[in-house]
Amino acid sequence: MSAAAFAMRAYRQVENQGIPADKLYVLGLDGILEYLRRAEAALRQPGGKDLPLKGMALGRAYQLVEHLLAVLPDGPHLAEQPVGERLERVYTYLLARLAHANIFDDLQAIDDCRTVVTALRDSWHQGLEQAAA
Repeated sequence: MSAAAFAMRAYRQVENQGIPADKLYVLGLDGILEYLRRAEAALRQPGGKDLPLKGMALGRAYQLVEHLLAVLPDGPHLAEQPVGERLERVYTYLLARLAHANIFDDLQAIDDCRTVVTALRDSWHQGLEQAAA
């Protein structure tokens, strides 16, 4: 089973448990932010870097971004619209920066990812608040 197929299956299993898709999206973004925090802490640890922890945290963040990319709708839906294309580019950018951060222990790349994910999360929250009003 491909990674994309596995991600889709996992997403559908959680979705079938009654958790709304917008809540899942926010949880995914929160997860990415938490793993970025852990990776940064591992690199800033007094007495030396904790490379296994950094690698695990960035690997998990990478998996979450891969999942978000994998669940972008196919066909004539979101993926072909400008917002879907932009999200695909954003997720691809995040994957590249996460890989760079992991290979080079680059704190700036982690911060770049945090900035982008925080903006996504804030925009999503703002959209949900406007929809609820």
